[in-house]
Order: sequence, then structure tokens, then C-alpha cells
Amino acid sequence: MKPNFLVIGAMKSATTSLCELLGDHPEVFICKPKEPEFFCKDTVYKRGWKWYESLFSSALHKIAIGEGTASYTKRLVFPQTAIRIAHDIPDAKLIYIVRHPLERIESHWTHTILSGVNPNLRFCDALRQFPYYIDTSLYSHQISAYREYFSDDRILVLFFEDFKASPNKVLEQCFRFLGVDPTFQSSNAEKPRNVSGNLADTQMIRTMKQLPQLRSAVKLLPKSMKHPMKRIFQRQINKRPAWDKDTLQWVIDMVAPDAIAFLKHYGKPEDYWKLGNYRESEYPTPPVKLAS
Repeated sequence: MKPNFLVIGAMKSATTSLCELLGDHPEVFICKPKEPEFFCKDTVYKRGWKWYESLFSSALHKIAIGEGTASYTKRLVFPQTAIRIAHDIPDAKLIYIVRHPLERIESHWTHTILSGVNPNLRFCDALRQFPYYIDTSLYSHQISAYREYFSDDRILVLFFEDFKASPNKVLEQCFRFLGVDPTFQSSNAEKPRNVSGNLADTQMIRTMKQLPQLRSAVKLLPKSMKHPMKRIFQRQINKRPAWDKDTLQWVIDMVAPDAIAFLKHYGKPEDYWKLGNYRESEYPTPPVKLAS
């Protein structure tokens, strides 16, 4: 059995929450793991179509069958993704949820830091050294790869800001798009989601995560035990990334033309994200530095 819809991103734009809530619908199936990364990563794609279809083997009698992989809209890193999807599931429907481009960049960088990657690299230095941070926020550029193969009526674009303000209204849009009962309302829609705080792994916990037997053992523990244990090995980060004036303006200059084109095409005012008012004074804290 193959999927008939995909949530393709954007990273750090509530794709996990969206997929979880879509999966609450009795006519919708979301595979586990939520992000199989089949079409973007060569190593996963080489596992073959039978492996991918096995992820949806439990989707009997479901109308909408899908998965969500945020990396499907990391065009710079995975340029082959859209053409693979178009070739393998040409009739698929695509859902793309986006957020304020600069907020997404900040969250993307924080996610990387929390994962233990380049923990001592300054935020602004990271943006200049790794172009994928900015490229992933060029939403018009990202979705254009899919618009080469999929008509606009097969692509649903959502805004994180709308989803946060009115989750059930956005879910109704999704349900109509997917052809399932649009009147269904998840009891989880109004609950806070992904509120885990900014916790960074220590070197010890990063090492432990690399041990398959230990990971398997931890999965068997009840949540009441896992959460306190995780806190023991993590450190709290409360600081937001700091912009300097030159980098902020440089990023705005790169993002703004793409954002305006995207907003115009998808029915939002050009100043919807108010990029020009994104002030560096809002980020007075020094860069996050983590002890080794």
C-alpha cells in the first residue's frame, strides 16, 4: 500500500503537531516513524519501494494515507526529492506548512544546537557558513520544485500562524483537501504540543543515543520514568539566538523577495510577516554557548 498524501515541511513549522492531529482522524493514516525520509535520503531510498510500502501496511480501510518528512523541502541539501516523489507517487497530494522565515531560521539553528551539532558556533556565523538555514526558509523556491510536477490544486499551503491561532479551522482545510470528513474535530487540537523546553543533550546522552541496545531498553520504560531520566542528562537553554545588524539585514535581503512572491501567490498580504520590523534589539542575549 502506498501513501496518497505527504506533509513535505517546512522544518520547524509544526509538522509534527500537524501530522499527529491529522492522524487523530479515523479516516486518516500517518505512518510511523513520522519522518521516514524515504524520498530525500539516498541511503533510505535504496531500501526500496517494498520497504516503504511496509510502513503503510496497517492503513487498511483508510481514505487518506500519508507521512510527513520536513526534509522534503530542503532543496539545497536534497535536490532530488521532488522528482522522486513525482515519479513514484504522481497522484499524491502535498501539504506544506510554513512560518515566519526568520523565526524558522532561529528555530532551525536552535534545533541543531540542541542536537549537539556545532554547539559553540555563533548563530550569525552559522547562517553564513551553512546556507541551508536560509535556503529552507525560501518557501517560493522550495515549493517551485514541486509545482514543476504537481498542479496547484494538489498542493495545500498552510501557515503556522493560522494553525497556532485556529488549529481546528486549519485541520478542516486539511480534511477537505484530503477528501475525508471535514467535520471531525480532534480533542487534542487545543492542547499545547511540543512544549519540551530548550534542552540540550550533554556529551554523555549523545553517546548513549548511539547505542542501539540502550535505545531499545529506554523505549520500554514508562513515560513516568523516561522524562525524569532525560532531565538528568540535559541542560537547560533559555537564551534566544542573537542577531547582529549586518547579518539581520543580509538575511532579510535574501529572504524578502522570495517571501513576497510566496505570500502573493498564496493569498496573504505582502507584509504578512513584517520582515522590515524584525529588529535585532529583540535578541539582546549573547550567543548560546554549551559546555562540552
